[in-house]
Amino acid sequence: MSKKLNTSAGGTPKNTLFNYFTKSPVVDKNKLTPNRANESQKENQRNGNGKDGQKESKPAAKRKLSISPSTAANGVDSEEEEEIGKLKRKRIILPESESEEEEYESKSEEDFSDDGSEFEPDDSKEAAVSEESDSGDDEVESSEPESEESPTPKKRRTKSAKNHNNNNNNNNNNEPLSKKTKMDTTVLAAGGTFMEKLQQLQSNAKKDAAYDEIVTTTSTNLDEPVLWPHQKLEFLQPDKIKDKAGRRPDHPEYDKSTLHVPEKFLNSLSPGVRQWWILKSDNYDCVLFFKVGKFYELYHSDADVGVKELGFTYMRGEFAHSGFPEISFDKMSTILIDRGYKVARVEQTETPDMMTERCKLIKPTKFDKVVAREICQITDRGTQVFGSQCAIGPNHQPNYMLAIVEQDEGTWSKYGICFIDTSIGDFHVGEFDDDKSCSRLLTLLSHHMPVLLLHEKSALSARTQQILRTVLGGILKEQMPATGTQLCSAEKTLKLLAERYYAGGGPAENNWPLVLRSMQSDTDHLGLTPADHYKLALKALGQCIHYIAKCKLEPKVLPMARYQLYVPPDQLQLENIPAALASTLRRSHMVLDATTLSNLRIVGEEHSLLSTLDNCCTKFGKRLLHHWLCAPSCDLTVLRERQQAIGELLSKPDELQQLRALLAPMPDFERHLAQIHLFGNKRVAQADHPDSRAIFFEEKLYNKQKLRSFMSILKGFGALTQLPLMFKDCETSLLQRLTQLPTDGGSFPDLSKQLKFFQHAFDHEAADKTGVVAPQPGVDSDYDEVQQGIADVEQRLKTYLTEQERHFGCRVIYFGSDKKRYQLEVPETHAHKVNKSYALEGQVRGKKPARRYTTAETKALLKDMQQAEEVRNAVLKDLARRLFEKFSNHYEQWKQCIDCVAMLDVLAALAEYARQQLVICVPELVSAQTQPFIELEEGYHPCVNPSTYIPNGLQLGTESEAPLSLLTGPNMGGKSTLMRQLGLLTIMAQIGAHIPAAACRMSLVDRIFTRLGAQDDILAGHSTFLVELNETSLILKHATSNSLVLLDELGRGTATYDGTAIAASVVNFLASLKCRTLFSTHYHNLIDFFHMDKRVTLGHMACMVENEDNTDPTQETVTFLYKYTAGACPKSYGFNAAKLAGMSHGIIKRAYELSKKVEAIALQRKITAKVVAASVGEPKSKQDKLNNLKDLLQQLKMCHV
Repeated sequence: MSKKLNTSAGGTPKNTLFNYFTKSPVVDKNKLTPNRANESQKENQRNGNGKDGQKESKPAAKRKLSISPSTAANGVDSEEEEEIGKLKRKRIILPESESEEEEYESKSEEDFSDDGSEFEPDDSKEAAVSEESDSGDDEVESSEPESEESPTPKKRRTKSAKNHNNNNNNNNNNEPLSKKTKMDTTVLAAGGTFMEKLQQLQSNAKKDAAYDEIVTTTSTNLDEPVLWPHQKLEFLQPDKIKDKAGRRPDHPEYDKSTLHVPEKFLNSLSPGVRQWWILKSDNYDCVLFFKVGKFYELYHSDADVGVKELGFTYMRGEFAHSGFPEISFDKMSTILIDRGYKVARVEQTETPDMMTERCKLIKPTKFDKVVAREICQITDRGTQVFGSQCAIGPNHQPNYMLAIVEQDEGTWSKYGICFIDTSIGDFHVGEFDDDKSCSRLLTLLSHHMPVLLLHEKSALSARTQQILRTVLGGILKEQMPATGTQLCSAEKTLKLLAERYYAGGGPAENNWPLVLRSMQSDTDHLGLTPADHYKLALKALGQCIHYIAKCKLEPKVLPMARYQLYVPPDQLQLENIPAALASTLRRSHMVLDATTLSNLRIVGEEHSLLSTLDNCCTKFGKRLLHHWLCAPSCDLTVLRERQQAIGELLSKPDELQQLRALLAPMPDFERHLAQIHLFGNKRVAQADHPDSRAIFFEEKLYNKQKLRSFMSILKGFGALTQLPLMFKDCETSLLQRLTQLPTDGGSFPDLSKQLKFFQHAFDHEAADKTGVVAPQPGVDSDYDEVQQGIADVEQRLKTYLTEQERHFGCRVIYFGSDKKRYQLEVPETHAHKVNKSYALEGQVRGKKPARRYTTAETKALLKDMQQAEEVRNAVLKDLARRLFEKFSNHYEQWKQCIDCVAMLDVLAALAEYARQQLVICVPELVSAQTQPFIELEEGYHPCVNPSTYIPNGLQLGTESEAPLSLLTGPNMGGKSTLMRQLGLLTIMAQIGAHIPAAACRMSLVDRIFTRLGAQDDILAGHSTFLVELNETSLILKHATSNSLVLLDELGRGTATYDGTAIAASVVNFLASLKCRTLFSTHYHNLIDFFHMDKRVTLGHMACMVENEDNTDPTQETVTFLYKYTAGACPKSYGFNAAKLAGMSHGIIKRAYELSKKVEAIALQRKITAKVVAASVGEPKSKQDKLNNLKDLLQQLKMCHV
């Protein structure tokens, strides 16, 4: 940023911010060094632009040696400075590396107490001067009025500047007066001999050396840390800080969003500074973007944030201060919001003229003499609304705000939740019971991860607080008041909604959304009493409404709210179901909990199933695909329709590519619909919201952007109307429903009537250029009436001009613009016919001399035209809003179109994925049978390159294979990969996708459980084994015969016997449940337990071993085949893994010897048990048991190393 002051053309500052802060607390000026040396040099080069460019900049050393920051800040030209400016000085070359806001600072350092400067953005010459200074008694002295042709305005100076001049002569510099005098010698004479000039140049060189010495000796003190005034304020010190109610941070009700600012301190400030501190005291946790003229300013601690996060530099003055132009608001706010800050946008809601009129109506104090400013919006990650200043970004992921209300029941909890996306207006409200592991809450968080959490202080159980510290450790959190008038409740929520948005009863009862109506008590016809089983949900909704109201977003978000009931995916939506009937009911969606989503990497940015399948062209299509993957369907009809539609798209590659090319340039329609709804919102546009009073200096540009965005939306919807024709020959029922009009049996809405209306409602080209909606005749009656009034005045002007031409007997034209329009320009040769009714306004000389006159008639016509134009402007200002409102009135049709296109986009993305695969098949899905099954042939992992992957197939639950497979095999043999492959292919099959396999046939899966990998949870205080058991416990509680269970090496985290026993018990339970299960293990004792059990099938990952029986384990070589094969693997080949890990051969050999000893002891016990068992019983059975001993003895013989 530039370091120069706001100066007029003559170089004199006219309205500096330092004047504004003259009443700030006294600080130690010797410690304040807000500028670096090179910044001061730039400052002086820029501030020295005197009349006719004859003055050169004052040396940086002079500025740096100043002990009067006020003098530096005001940039006052004293007599001594004027003399020095004329002297010859050494030229300082500056690097050209300023930022894009470099030229801003020269315009922004002004007194913002009434900041009339630059109020008219289209007329730079009408920069107003403050009517009242900060102290209330400084008046502006201006020179003669400027002529219209004058390119350079006259210099303006204030009385306070004159006072500063006097001070400047005495204490401006630290060096002795003799040194200054020695430096400040005369310049080269304009005339003179060559020798005289040479002597003067040599003399100046010596003086420049002295100047350099001063710069060198003083610059060492300029790098000292800056101590700003706000860093020394007592009430901001950690041991003194309080909230607005006077509570310290250790108080349970401390509100960190407010700050106690002493009244005595406020009263010592100038009006504008006091205004800033009052706003800051109410929003201490926000960064205030404080509007001053055409710029957003950051002061004190906020300036520190701007310098640290946004790369700003401090501007001159005693206080910390930085800022940026209004046009950069979107960029700057987005950076801070992404980094976790809350940004409060403070706008001017008055002009200086409006302030003057307000002060006339009251008995003003000095604090009233400042233009009004209000907070128009507070934005953080969870409250992003795309208004006129913010463009819709490329990120398609929703930014959820989540409110949690908990009722602790001891070993379990009841939760009320509400999560909303403010950029779209979706409200999800629900209430559910949860277990001690909070599995349903964790599933909610994994499906809809919030960016902002709301909860009451000290109202959550220890287990929920543990989730806040771990799973939600990296998101923003806001604590809602637990007591007092701001406490939220279900009753307050319903009352607020009834008063502001929905009627309380009577015929208008149907105004309530269906979801909210279902949460009201049946006994209260007014709808103000909540149902008992939804009190927590409505309280959570109330917390969300309270927070967005605090952020000034309630009138922007709630009018477009669409409420949806949230039901946990593992909870049957039908209530009060008999236990016998509940077991036969199937869910409509597969349940994927938080553990499964994480273990299988279903969602995520890299190498996840979502990133693999995401070939979607639109952002709303990407959001729908995410929803499908988190909640795959269990509806056989839906899945078969999707399979058929994808198959047809694959069979028509030309249509598929045309569809993707059509959808690729589509904007984010869902967010644009919400944005247009906001633009047409009457509550915001009228006096209900501060934004309706805000003064935007770039409003013309914002209007252009609004209309361009609106026209791009119309263009996008217009392009989508090609879909019915493009797919007129489609055969599958789903494609017909998604692309054909209702008249042809489809669900795609007929938008032609609405699009035609908006296409002809206004001149699109003119709107793009001017940013003004000028409707076509017949579209808006108010505008037509105003236009007719203007046309009548124009006709009267033409008639009057004709009369004047008759009077003068020559051609007469109108001349002038704006307030000087309609002057009669009469040729000089006919001007003698002028009488007393004509007033001379000017004359033209040259080849065609003429005189210009006004009459009473022209003045009256001008007044009539101005009045008509004011009415037209008022109509036009509201016309764009009404146009957006009219567009939003057809929201259901636009949303229906978006839903159809989103599903079409997902189907096309899945077809594109299938087209790129080497092997693909359509899985055959069947409804649930007595024994659920899965048959997979040559399946590939969908997220791995198929050219390097070895396919695998398996059968579970078929006539030949049991539903549970005990999976063994060498370390690194591919057991976990096979389990993940099976889970991901099952999910793909149940979103209707084609899968990478030779063939697949399966019955539907209602839930996938996973226990994969080994890791502890340090933050939760859970060991590796406890994490395993928690996940296993969830499986045992909720698994059904239709579930798919993937268990990997259960029992590793404890002693061998304990782990083996627990694993055997779990296998027995799952085998009895008959659910499809892959249970991998290295406990080979489990094989002995279940090898004869018909409920269990044995399988292993094949490998090829060389030098297996060698006494040297380091010579053993294992080649992994990565193929699932029937039967058990004899051992796990752990020494091969040790060799691959690079362990020394000596350690491996020693481990091998110990392994053989342990194995020999186990075999001896087993042989003894066999001998004892063979000693009793029938002779035939004895002989069979003795024969089995041969194998054991042979193994024992091999154990001797």
